[in-house]
Amino acid sequence: MRFFCLLLTFVVFGATASFQAAGASVGNDSKETETAKPLTVVKKTVVKKKQDWKVFTSLDLFAYSAPVSVDKFANDFDAPLESGDTAFTHDQIEVGVQWNEWRVSYVQRFDYVTSFTEDTALYHHSVKNDLALPTNREYDLLLDVERLNAKGIKLGYNWEFRQDLSFDIAFAYYNEVTDLQSGKAAVNGDLEPLTDELRAEAELILDGISADNRDLSALLALIEDVNARVVIDYYYDEPKFNEPDYAVPVITGPANPVISGVDFSSPSGTGYSLDLGMNWQVTDQLNLDLKLFDVVNNFSWKNAPYSVTTFNLNPALVDAIGVSQDFINGLNVTPNDLVGRHVDVTILNRDYDQELPWRANLRANYSLDKEINILNFWTPNISVLGGYYYTKTQHFPSLGIGFDDTLQLAYDFGGEAFSINYRNRYFFARLMTDSLAFEDAHTIGLALGVNFGF
Repeated sequence: MRFFCLLLTFVVFGATASFQAAGASVGNDSKETETAKPLTVVKKTVVKKKQDWKVFTSLDLFAYSAPVSVDKFANDFDAPLESGDTAFTHDQIEVGVQWNEWRVSYVQRFDYVTSFTEDTALYHHSVKNDLALPTNREYDLLLDVERLNAKGIKLGYNWEFRQDLSFDIAFAYYNEVTDLQSGKAAVNGDLEPLTDELRAEAELILDGISADNRDLSALLALIEDVNARVVIDYYYDEPKFNEPDYAVPVITGPANPVISGVDFSSPSGTGYSLDLGMNWQVTDQLNLDLKLFDVVNNFSWKNAPYSVTTFNLNPALVDAIGVSQDFINGLNVTPNDLVGRHVDVTILNRDYDQELPWRANLRANYSLDKEINILNFWTPNISVLGGYYYTKTQHFPSLGIGFDDTLQLAYDFGGEAFSINYRNRYFFARLMTDSLAFEDAHTIGLALGVNFGF
């Protein structure tokens, strides 16, 4: 039960500290979406007698977090920080029916893909755990997120091109897409650009200003190495930077009114995705299976809230010193114009097309044509397994051993995790983890499925 709670927690929270999602969600490390066809072929090609109808259901979850465990990433980051620049989950639930080569199913998916710099992980870990951060260096903070939850119908077709080679295509249309987050936030430079020491030195310079000394050029030398650049550019269903309360800043005069005319309610959308597959019995002993996920995909949002902000502190300070110098010299100045020149904030609603990165899963099975006797109870054929699961932010090569089509044991080098797969005629299950204490696991995969032919 705790395992399912961890997975649910991982799916429910979002943004920098947690993931947000809704409904049943599922992910998949090896992305086995088929339910009746064996994962691998370990012996000679066999012509199978097809069943006209099959009913199937599958639940697939795969979550990975590099800097801390999945559980800690979704919650408080309260764990030793490790190197790494990504965390993601790809989750899916499917219930459907198959007739010969055709299949149709209801599908729900949740996807959360985030990439970040190691400085970002360090900063977030330090803030969450009240740890001091070095201030005598510049930081490169970046958080890039793609997130959505989608429900719809999937139509698939498996084409047996010849006895040893088949192709698969599956198209999904999602009539309900929610939980939008797409874009990035970045900060480069000093975490505390305007330190108490710098302010004290600036006050000394200003205290020296008089009728005989009106020169502020010493301030320019003082702020020469002050750097802080901010870029925010994202679409969302919930604002992350308090946008509904935003008002254009002023330096002098009355405050500006809070922004109006923007609908911050959660947007809705529709979408589609295309998956492709190939299974090739290369020789009597070697089988290759390739699956491509989201080869083509698009999720269209209507009237989505959108924020874009850019700000560069150093040019703003230089300009402010110039305006102050003009004022001291007796010229007319408009300080509020500094905001318009250097603070660029746009908050509005607009239609948006979101795309997810594609993924690939390649599996190889080489039958040794050797059998072993296990306790005089089972005499399976032994095969060597190889795999490579590709995502945009992390790669997962693996090696393993197979016992017939029933049991597979493997080690994943990318996730540093062990996996066990079990399959019979009506049921399959897979568990993958790098730690039996699931709250400490950086890699968690679970798949369950049932199918019945008639």
